[in-house]
Amino acid sequence: MRLQMAYDDLVQRKGTSLSLSLDPPLERLGTVGARYEYCKRAIEELSDYVVAVKLNENFIRGMSSEQVRSLNEEAKFRECITLLDCKMNDVEHTVFGGVLTISELGFDGFTFNPIIGNSEALVREASLRGLWTFALILPSSPASSGTYLAGLSNGMRLYERLLEDAVTAGSEGFVVGVGPHLEGSILKTIRRRAGDDAVILLPGLGAQGGELRVAARYGGERLLFNYGRSILLAPSPPSRARELRDESERLRAKFSVSEALVECQGAVVESKEPIRLSSGKLSHYYIDTRTLYSFPKSRDKVVRLMVAAVRRIVQGSDFKVATTATAGIPIASLVADRLRVGLVYYRSGAKDHGLGKKIEGMVGREEKFIGVDDLSTTGRTALECVRALREAGGTISEYFVVMDRGEGAREALASEGVRLHALCNVDDEFWEIIREARSS
Repeated sequence: MRLQMAYDDLVQRKGTSLSLSLDPPLERLGTVGARYEYCKRAIEELSDYVVAVKLNENFIRGMSSEQVRSLNEEAKFRECITLLDCKMNDVEHTVFGGVLTISELGFDGFTFNPIIGNSEALVREASLRGLWTFALILPSSPASSGTYLAGLSNGMRLYERLLEDAVTAGSEGFVVGVGPHLEGSILKTIRRRAGDDAVILLPGLGAQGGELRVAARYGGERLLFNYGRSILLAPSPPSRARELRDESERLRAKFSVSEALVECQGAVVESKEPIRLSSGKLSHYYIDTRTLYSFPKSRDKVVRLMVAAVRRIVQGSDFKVATTATAGIPIASLVADRLRVGLVYYRSGAKDHGLGKKIEGMVGREEKFIGVDDLSTTGRTALECVRALREAGGTISEYFVVMDRGEGAREALASEGVRLHALCNVDDEFWEIIREARSS
């Protein structure tokens, strides 16, 4: 399976894009056995909040093959991708031996160093073994960043040359350190050249001082936000992992939806003349989320993000999706289909034919629903949907939208005991992204 497909599937099912570095505190663990037990407990405790587990070769050195395989099996059982951070590369026969060992130990993939220059043979050998490769493009350590940012005689920087080599070799994953030295423009360049399908692993967050907001804004959608000590050494590692997961996903969704709208011609309209909204309000801008449905790539991105948000916030699958006619029906249908749950929709004003129902679809007594819609402004229509559902016997406490204009919907729904979850909010940062894209 391609790395991008595995990533999309796991992130949607688990609702997280965190990666955990299993770096046991050696000063507190005197034996190899103690390190192994520490790593195993960490996987058991934290696997609900992460989608990948990265083992650094320097921390598992000395463990037996059985112990390393056991850690891989435990992580995979808990639906986590496993990566060996070994930064491997060498001449071809050495590459063959290294890839064989990594495969036998049960890893899904590994990091490699393209600076040695044997990337094509390495990626080919890894692919034959069913392993994914992550090319080290820019380390997180400030001590090495100067080298990788240095200019070459052909006008390129070293990291750009390594990126070209890794892309040409066919690597599907890339490692970009989010240290204090990382500029958003660099990460944006790497994403553009690597392509939207590539998965970028981002070490350097947390204890090393990398900025999550920079990573989320310029890294694109398919990211692995990597944390280690800031989770493992926290007073409550699960609580800290949950906080970092929620913040990472909030920012990943916000910036990815903004980019998706930028890619859709006519989705965001600014006008000197006021535009009347469905709420009756006048506004100098209009966000036509229905434009998304005409652009498959952007549409798919938003659906993936919505499914991940639902999975993160709503436990289990014992619910149906509710939405409003007509704008909400396409996004809600796509989301319900991926969640494999039922769908109903609210029509404002009962029909004057048939059974005259406000809710189309089956609503059982005390049946659980979540709202999924395209956009919220004042929340009037969403409230009508909530009330109609409850009148029909259903229950609802969570309402998801692609965009929230921030004009009262959150407060209106809260007054009825319903929480609003928006993938993206219309705020200063949103407009900054829109105008930056238009000027480039």
